[in-house]
Amino acid sequence: MQAQRPASVANRRDESRRPSARGGRGTGAGRSSSPAPGQESPPRRRAFWIAVAAALAALNIVLATLVLTGGGDDDDPLADRVAELEAQEEANQTELVGQLTEQATAAHAGLLSVIAGLHAVVPSGAPPVGPVAGADPASWHTAVGAAIGTFGDAPSGSTEFNTTRNGLLLAIDLLGSAATAYEGAVAAPDGAERDRLLELAGRLRDQAVAAWSVAATQLDVLNIDAGNGHVHITLPSRPGEQVDPHGGVGFEPSQEDHENHT
Repeated sequence: MQAQRPASVANRRDESRRPSARGGRGTGAGRSSSPAPGQESPPRRRAFWIAVAAALAALNIVLATLVLTGGGDDDDPLADRVAELEAQEEANQTELVGQLTEQATAAHAGLLSVIAGLHAVVPSGAPPVGPVAGADPASWHTAVGAAIGTFGDAPSGSTEFNTTRNGLLLAIDLLGSAATAYEGAVAAPDGAERDRLLELAGRLRDQAVAAWSVAATQLDVLNIDAGNGHVHITLPSRPGEQVDPHGGVGFEPSQEDHENHT
């Protein structure tokens, strides 16, 4: 009996070290199935991200629908406001074009005397004649100033409108420079300087006519876009010249030219 007792005790000790069937550390039995505070089980995390992905997909579908359908412009106050501003801008542009056309027409009428005066001393397409008794550069400057004054202060218009307006003013300013060059020729101390200034006056006059032609063509386009049809306000290089606004120049001699050549 004494020989078996130690074995029995040893067996009991070994069994006490083995994981219990009721829940030992080896099997994990007896632990709570609930996750620790602040943690979430994998199935729940997967469900959360699936819900997020589904929401994003639904949002993308809504956005795509708005893009394809125009976002419901009929009921969009912002779209209505944009359309209203565009209509106001178009109406303003039409009004400005009408005003600029009237201004260009008035300036054109006043500049014809300058063209005639310059043609008498520096004929277009011919050698300069030189100072003549009837030339009055002071009156040319007056006409140039009046023509510039017809345009008044610069309004706020489109790029095309501003370019046209500035082109017309540039042409008028060049005519004023031509008058100044002629004044210098009259006061020149020698013949070489006088001829140089006369030639300069003629070139400046030709540049003025060319600049006006470009601006007048753009003014014609603005009027067409505004629904006014063609508006041709061309500036000739000499009296009686009929200018084709789309390129090419014809010349009908004035009575004075006819008398000088007969």
